[in-house]
Amino acid sequence: MKRKVILASHGGLAPGLLDTAQMILGRIEYNTEVYSLQPGHHPDEFAIQLRAEIEKEPDVEHVILCDLLGASVFSALYPLTAYQNVRLFTGMNLNMLLSICVDCPGPLDEEAVKKVKDSSCAGIQLAKIVESEQEDF
Repeated sequence: MKRKVILASHGGLAPGLLDTAQMILGRIEYNTEVYSLQPGHHPDEFAIQLRAEIEKEPDVEHVILCDLLGASVFSALYPLTAYQNVRLFTGMNLNMLLSICVDCPGPLDEEAVKKVKDSSCAGIQLAKIVESEQEDF
């Protein structure tokens, strides 16, 4: 199954995330699209456009990453999960995107989804120098 990755956010987060991923990976293997909700627009506009594309391409796995669970971008895209070829992740971050692009080349079954979620959370840490390490600087 082919894959398309859609990064959807409020403001410039989605294009910034794509730019960063491309800096690390060079080229992203999958067709990738960004959606940035801007003032004066409504995410339903993008959802309508994306729905038509999903229906036209049932053989393409559409992997949507959005910024905030329950926010307007998520709420507009959530109904698309009724399609078998759609996966919607919230709380998008760089680890999530890299995991989808590098670690999970096959369809996102339950095991792959768990891998993506675990990878996404693994980079979230509170980093703090402890006193014994300060001497090394």
